This record gives sequence, structure tokens and C-alpha cells, in this order.
Amino acid sequence: MFAASQTYYHHPSPVLLKPKDSDISESLVSVCKSAIPPFYPHPLLLHGHLQTCAILFASDHVPLHYKRHLLKSETPNDPGTFSVDVVVPAPEGSAQETKSSSKKVLSESDPDYFPPRTTFFTEDEFDQWKSDDETNPLVIALHGLSGGSHETYVRLTLEPLVRPKKDGGLGFDAMVVNARGCGWTKLTDNKMFNAMFTRDIKHVVNLMRRKFPKRPLMAVGFSLGANILANYLGEAGSSSPFHAAVLLSSPHNMDACAKIMFMTFTGRLYSKFMAGNLKKLFERNYEMLSTNPDIDVEAARNATYLYDWDSAVTAPVYGFRTGGEYYRASSSVDRLIDVKVPTLIINAEEDPISLQNAFPRQEAEANPYICFVTTGYGGHLGWFEWGMQRWFPKPIMGFLQRMSELDLVEKENGFVEVNGV
Repeated sequence: MFAASQTYYHHPSPVLLKPKDSDISESLVSVCKSAIPPFYPHPLLLHGHLQTCAILFASDHVPLHYKRHLLKSETPNDPGTFSVDVVVPAPEGSAQETKSSSKKVLSESDPDYFPPRTTFFTEDEFDQWKSDDETNPLVIALHGLSGGSHETYVRLTLEPLVRPKKDGGLGFDAMVVNARGCGWTKLTDNKMFNAMFTRDIKHVVNLMRRKFPKRPLMAVGFSLGANILANYLGEAGSSSPFHAAVLLSSPHNMDACAKIMFMTFTGRLYSKFMAGNLKKLFERNYEMLSTNPDIDVEAARNATYLYDWDSAVTAPVYGFRTGGEYYRASSSVDRLIDVKVPTLIINAEEDPISLQNAFPRQEAEANPYICFVTTGYGGHLGWFEWGMQRWFPKPIMGFLQRMSELDLVEKENGFVEVNGV
């Protein structure tokens, strides 16, 4: 058994952090190194494709329970709605259910299908949702392309964060923002999401800040959700209320990823698979989306690859002339320069979807608020270890735990040079 390589990219003078009751500070990079354990890849999955495709065969038994709340857009002339799923304790009498597999009983295309262990808040319940401890962190998660709170990688990450401290967890609270049309949330407008659509995360952040004015907010983004989160953090800059953030398997430069993927047979297979998932969302929301005059319905249904889909649907709906123009505009890599929240970014070097050529190495080295870590193996949202356990929840848990205990050291004249980062 061997540990995969880990490479750190960071500013020469990272931001400093210190405990609330101490004057002893350490750098962001030091915090990250203390929080990220070694990754011992499964010896039979020593390739990015194997690590990525293993997701299709891995157990998804992570019995989290959610309460869903629908939110209407706060933006004028936007009638759209989306949902947030808040992690809640298992209801009484659910022990037998939580022991059973979380594999779907109904087909996901069934009109009556709904994500397992998810029920709706009543309006009163959501209004009464509160925290007994205003210092307890709340983690907001953004899922990947066409996903939702039901995804295994989301539940694997949130479970140790919300697990009570007495049971080895952090005891945090958590919620998931389901992108428009995702997570079996019915569209009320004739457009879905895109990779730079930050409107809904802004809405959720503002709502949570009003509801919990003193609680630390933390964020985790996965794949496309990480790109959206990075775009939000860059747009918000120093005004962002987040205390810490993690980006996992973000594509960073979507134009580069799309072009390079299309150059290989396996890359085209991934592109075809992702387009297929988007087409399923389209058919699920056909009644609403077919009313959008900017969508070429025939082209959408005939899309073979992700670029075909984005050229037929995403780009024209959001005012872009080509799919390439949309990819260049929505890539988060340039906005990372403006992030002013301590942020951990993790990518696997052999990720076949979020490719090395798109990694933000220079951007991480130019921004003292970012620590970018690459692992020698791991694939796309894979990181399978022996026994098919997943590694990535460990560094996320470790980093957010450390950050919950630390505050930024504010410096009037820039950042202090530190040795041994």
C-alpha cells in the first residue's frame, strides 16, 4: 500500500489564522497540511478512468435525511424557483429504513419518483428552523452537473459533518442547494442553470445570514457546483460572508476541459454521458422548457455530446452566441484571483473530466486566500481507497473543523511573510 503524491500550490505569504483565544497564528497552508491525511488509492484502481467509473458500482448507503424547502427567486422578472434540502435527524421509527439500501425503488423517470429520505418542510417548520447555538457552523453544499442532494458524494461529505460530536462527527448543520430543474424540483420558469449562475447561491446566503446572523457559514462545491461556488466567491470578494470554502474536482477552465476531452475516445464518452443526463432533465421538465423560444428543441433532443447540448440550450438561453463563448465566460479560473475567503481546492491529477491543463496553479500562487492541492490519483469525485472507502470526506472534514476554530488575522499593511508554510 502506498500513498498518492500530494502537491501544494499557494501564495508565498498565505493569509494567517489564529484561534479566537490565542495570539499564536499559522498560515492557511499549514492549516491545510494539518487537515489533509494521506490518500492510499485502491491498488486495483490506479487510473483516473477506473477511479471515476468505480462510482457507478460503489455502495451508496449513506442514510441522511432531508427536509426540503422551495424558494422563489428574489430577482425581478425572474419567476424561477429552486429548492434547498436541509439535513435533519432521522425521524422516529426509521431505523429499519435506514438499514436498507438507498437504491431507488421507482425508476427516476417515474412521475411519482422523489429522492429517498426527503420530505417537505411545512412553511411553519422552515420558519421555526433555528440553531440552539449561534456559534455552530452551517455548511452549504452545491452539487455537480445535473445532480442534487441525493448524490452519494454529497451525502458522504455531509454525514461526518452533521454527525453528533459524541459519535465522532463535527455536529455542524448542513444544507444543499439544488440547481434549477435538479433534485426532482419542478421548474416554474423555462430555463435551468449554468456554470456561472450564482443568483441562487446568493439568495441562499442572504437568507441564511438573515436567519442566522452570527453563525459561521461554510461552503463546499462539487465539480460544476464547485465552479459556480468559485464564481460566487470571486464576485463577492471581501463581502462574502463565508468563513471557509472547499472546491472539489472543479473544472476551473471549462473551455480547455471541453476541447481536450473531445480529443480522445474516452473523453467523448464522458461528454456523451453528461449530455445524456442533461437530456433526461430536459425531458423531465419538457413542458416548461419547450416554451423557451431560445431553445432548439430538436437540437436539444439530438445532442450527442455536452458541447452540442450547451450550444443548443445553455448558450442561447443565457445570451451567448456559441458554446465556446459560454464556456469561456463561465470558467471560474480568472475569478479565483478575487476570492477573499480561505479556500481549499482539491483536484486529482489524472481526473479525466476536470483536466490538469485547466488547473489554477498560477492563480493559487497569486492569491493568499487559496491553497490548491493535487493528488496523484483519484479520478473525478472518486478517491477510492482499499475497501472502496472514499478519501475526500476526510480532508473536507479536517479543513472545516480546523477553520471553525480559527479566525483570519487582519493586517493593515498587507500579509506577513511566514516561514515554513
